[in-house]
Amino acid sequence: MNNPGSLDLKAYTLDELESYAGSPDYGSSGIIPVSPLRLHSYLHNPRAEKTDHVLFEMYHAGRLVAYRTLLPDEFFDRQDRAHRFAWFSGNYVDPGFRRMGISTRLFQLAEDPWEGRLMYTNYAPASRALYDRTDRFRVLAKRNGKRYYLRAASRELLSRKGIPGSLLHGADQLINQIHDKKLARFQSDPVHPFTVEVIDAPGRDLESLLAEKQAKSLFRRDRKVFEWILQYPWVTDQKHESIPYHFSYRASLFKNRLLMFSTPELPVAGFLWMVIHDKRLTVPYAISTGTETEHAMAVEIIRSMIHDDCAYTTLREHSLVSQMNRFRSWFLARRGMPQLIFVHDKIAGLVPADRIIYDGDGDVVFTG
Repeated sequence: MNNPGSLDLKAYTLDELESYAGSPDYGSSGIIPVSPLRLHSYLHNPRAEKTDHVLFEMYHAGRLVAYRTLLPDEFFDRQDRAHRFAWFSGNYVDPGFRRMGISTRLFQLAEDPWEGRLMYTNYAPASRALYDRTDRFRVLAKRNGKRYYLRAASRELLSRKGIPGSLLHGADQLINQIHDKKLARFQSDPVHPFTVEVIDAPGRDLESLLAEKQAKSLFRRDRKVFEWILQYPWVTDQKHESIPYHFSYRASLFKNRLLMFSTPELPVAGFLWMVIHDKRLTVPYAISTGTETEHAMAVEIIRSMIHDDCAYTTLREHSLVSQMNRFRSWFLARRGMPQLIFVHDKIAGLVPADRIIYDGDGDVVFTG
């Protein structure tokens, strides 16, 4: 068994990370702790500062065996004052060094420079178990949600469970051939009264709507932050060489699809941001003027899933979930998919409990 006492710790600020990524040491252990795409995103984060600590590493005999990354962000308190903090965004430990307390040591290393100004979501159960043991986090929000399955995609979703791919593919084909005949009717029925425009980024015409709705949100990601996210995603579907990186960085299909909704009486009725990542579709931000617009958004989400051959989508925005449930007969299945967001005790008292949280808040918007 490896000796945890012989481990060396290193921490990097954003400024130091840029220099480190250009040095011969970067990747010399056969592991890249921050992909090139994520690095470019970090460096252009409008809510980050050069002195922010964003990477923490652990070495054994000169070899990188574990690391943790953080994403700087802001939240707004009850008096609308901005507070800087960081999301736990990535944690990896070499299999030969697990169950040795390394994740705990990396957590402690990250906790000090951020003075406890930290949050995380429950995407990784193993990470949550670590945070629970620290007894320093409390639930900030529990967001109930639904996952809607539009197509069978067991070959992609179950291929790691040892079931032969040819068998899964055959089952998928049979189910989808039958179901696609039904879905073909959805492109023309149902209808809604809105004009839907595909846009590249939220422009000035959306600024008032975004400002009005984001004023009630906890993280208030504005147009400038949205533009950063769109320009610097963490995943690409462009062909390139494989890299020794442990998190999502490439896909067969990855794209952002942004829609603006309008009527003659209401030039800006809503903004819908969708991310298509291979067989799944996510909705980071759905910002609307009312129920009728949200109904139209649900229609366009399903149409986008059909167009891009998506197997499922997961939604947690309550009013949008309500509208999607009106179309439940079009889906093969549904299941509950709650999300928990946790906040460190040091800042828990500053965080309002009644603010809006969007599905794209955190780091998930970068990967879909």
